[in-house]
Amino acid sequence: MDFQILDADYEVINDSSPVIRLFGRGEDGKSVCCFVPDFEPYFYLKASGDLNAVARLIEDTFTQVKKVDIVEKFEPIGYQKTKTKMLRVTTHLPREVPEIRDEILKLQEVMRAEGKWEVYETDILFRNRFLIDRDLGGMVWVSAEGEAVDPAKYIRTSSSGSSRCEKFACDASILASGFHKVENLTLAPLKYLSFDIECLPLDGGMPSPEVSPVVMISFSFEPEYKGHKTLVLLAKPVEGLNSDVYPCKDETEMLNRFFEIFCEYDPDIVVGYNHQDFDIPYITDRVKTLVSEGKSINPVVGRDGSKIGYRKFGLITRTEMKGRVVVDALPLVRRAFSLKQYTLRAVSKELLNREKLDVPPLEMEEYWADTGEKFKKFVDYSRRDAELALELILHLKLLDKYIALAQVSGSLLQEIVDGGQTSMIETLLLREFGLRDRVLLPKPDDGVSAERYEMSSDLKGGEVLEPQKGLLENVLILDYKSLYPTIMMAHNLCYTTVVTGDRPEEVTIKPPSGGEFVPPDVYKGIVPSILEDLLSRRTQTKKRMRKTSNENEYRVLDATQLALKSLLNSFYGYSGYARARLYSLTLANAVTSFGRSNILNTREIINSTIGKIILRNKTALLLDEAGELSPQDRVVELSVAYGDTDSVFVHCKSREDLSLEEISLIGNRLSNIVSASLPDPMELEFESIAKRALLIAKKRYALWLFEPRNSGWEDKIKVKGMETVRRDWCELTSVTLNKVLELVLIEGNVDQAVNYVREVVSKVRNLDPAKDSDIIESLVLTRTLTKKTESYKNKQPHLTVVENLKKRTGVVPSIGTRIPFVIIAGKGLFVDRAEDPDYVRENNIPIDVDYYIKKQILPPVERILEVFGVKISSLDFDSKQKGLFDFEAKKPEVKKQEKPSSEKESKVKAQEQNLCKENGHAAQSSLFDF
Repeated sequence: MDFQILDADYEVINDSSPVIRLFGRGEDGKSVCCFVPDFEPYFYLKASGDLNAVARLIEDTFTQVKKVDIVEKFEPIGYQKTKTKMLRVTTHLPREVPEIRDEILKLQEVMRAEGKWEVYETDILFRNRFLIDRDLGGMVWVSAEGEAVDPAKYIRTSSSGSSRCEKFACDASILASGFHKVENLTLAPLKYLSFDIECLPLDGGMPSPEVSPVVMISFSFEPEYKGHKTLVLLAKPVEGLNSDVYPCKDETEMLNRFFEIFCEYDPDIVVGYNHQDFDIPYITDRVKTLVSEGKSINPVVGRDGSKIGYRKFGLITRTEMKGRVVVDALPLVRRAFSLKQYTLRAVSKELLNREKLDVPPLEMEEYWADTGEKFKKFVDYSRRDAELALELILHLKLLDKYIALAQVSGSLLQEIVDGGQTSMIETLLLREFGLRDRVLLPKPDDGVSAERYEMSSDLKGGEVLEPQKGLLENVLILDYKSLYPTIMMAHNLCYTTVVTGDRPEEVTIKPPSGGEFVPPDVYKGIVPSILEDLLSRRTQTKKRMRKTSNENEYRVLDATQLALKSLLNSFYGYSGYARARLYSLTLANAVTSFGRSNILNTREIINSTIGKIILRNKTALLLDEAGELSPQDRVVELSVAYGDTDSVFVHCKSREDLSLEEISLIGNRLSNIVSASLPDPMELEFESIAKRALLIAKKRYALWLFEPRNSGWEDKIKVKGMETVRRDWCELTSVTLNKVLELVLIEGNVDQAVNYVREVVSKVRNLDPAKDSDIIESLVLTRTLTKKTESYKNKQPHLTVVENLKKRTGVVPSIGTRIPFVIIAGKGLFVDRAEDPDYVRENNIPIDVDYYIKKQILPPVERILEVFGVKISSLDFDSKQKGLFDFEAKKPEVKKQEKPSSEKESKVKAQEQNLCKENGHAAQSSLFDF
């Protein structure tokens, strides 16, 4: 039987032995549970003295221990010439490992043994231990051999003697006698279910599961359920409804119907929008309330018959539905898109171009009591919420990335969806460490992590070169391909190669930051080996992408190569992560020090060794290759204008204009020259061309980029470090800055940019809240409510809004919500004058226009335009300024015009000529020669 693994756990049968359960779905569409017995929990102990005596003492002392074996393993950190003898301690049950790990260490005192005893791999979840040891993982296809089995034999019974097998939801159950991975690019025919609940808040206040009933539950299905794409359940009898609306006699009947439909549909992926923090906890607590009142409800949601529930970890809520994957669309959207607001209404409008329907909280009781249009709108409102949550996941393909990460890393899909980047790295490390007979440390406790955090100041980052500030033309963007991973591969940098005790006879690798590492011919590092495999698989995946004509296969392959890239770039960060099992500042600093040295060497090669490139007959030549120059030769001066960690900006300056094709010739030649000087597999790639680049400061720039595509050149504006891409500024700031950048970078017209800013300021000055709702919307600011309002030490604008909302409606937004607000006119601090935008519009409250002009719009605009000598401390611009070239400090030289190679370049050249004529200048050597 072939199936794709969705989830894994274990069950202890009759308190004697654990049985692994693999849940999945087969190609035939059937849900599967595969039972795997005879896998045992274990961990390792490094002890001193007579190991046979230690083993006997452990077996005699702890009834939890099944057996103790002497093995030979390498320790986690450092180059070692020989293995160390250790004990492998096997227990009867998984829970017994954490029970005895600390007690075993106390035996050192009993034996009066010297040295330090240590335990390894004591905190690995039993299901993960199985998947790692058997080379399996989430969303992997497996072929299981075995026989069909009654699941009742492998379901733990309760103290009352009852079992959950009557609710076991899988179509097929098999007792595996063997299995192996199967190569399969397709995705199993998964079932997706989204649901949304509506509660009836009393007097429009915040609903409480102790008193506020659930009155409506909406489903959205993919594929359909009994011919329905959606269903709405009602907690009251209503006549004359469509077949996709199910009335129930009361809330209890509705909740039971909800769980029945849920289990009958048997979803693989359970979707909602903020349902981890609201819908699921609310239903769970509401069921508990009703059951305590004597109501009969069976809230089964797991494939094994387990009931709905949730756990809190600080501010984080986690839900578990055995055999299924719970996917909250809200955090996935947050990770994938940078938006001003993350309400379902804002997200749906921005990403799906669909409107969320709304029912005012204060009027919900009225809508629910109605029997006409208001009630129908309430039903549609609930249905739409469930539809939108599922559409976000499916239409935006938000799960593709996570499915690919599960397949590549071997982690379960639920772990990755819940944000388990560290678990992915550790799964890969555990698997490879095991193959190399090397043990892994447990996770550090809070004390060790705190010490590491204090040491983090000793970690130095990448090199950032001082930019040539101003506006430059024809800038090459060169990028180091996976810089930190390739550095680790090139120099064999790893926890397992760092010299800590044993010294090799051979010469070691010595990074600029200090420390020593053995070369690969002495011991090939585990991390470099993993990285080489990931890089090779990514290269092969991209080759397959180019060959396939199947759209679905291309989509799967693309997600896979992106997942491989993500993992490649994660290993460096893990080395300096305070809560990592493996932590090494020596390793982390070695990587960045090689990176800093690399970018400085690159600058030296381009500026000094190369210096100039000769363009001749569509070829880029070095000076010594060109020999005697002819009049037709084009001399291009090169200088590194900026560099940041893994990117280098090279300014190409020529008396003649340069086409995109000519600049790309230079880019490819530089790429080849610099790459030839690097150790394999490091490589400098030609990435794109900035026809114009505005460099303001380190990590702050804007580029008019042209990127090579199969169909030609594709242009876009790229911005880094400016307010236009930050969410703590209002939308009008972003729009204004984007337009200013467009006018400067593409149009080459500072005059228009200045006039545009004047127009924006004028509109804000003359704002009428009653008429200009669109402008009000563009002035909205947002901040996230990160904790309870009473936990904040200082007053903040969004807290003022939350307090106002609570007074007016009784509603308190949940933690994690981005709170929108505007600053209204009046006296006092602006934090006291923050107000809800809807309330401002409805009551025609005047906006503090001075705040928005002086604090929001003008400061970032000034930082852009001051490059050209424009000062915008007020709206009083120099009336004598006529155009871009009135800001020049020198008269430009004559330049020969070349035939443009694209429509965009034609526009650039026409603008140059027009601006020159308007200002009385001769033709110029370059538009940006200041």
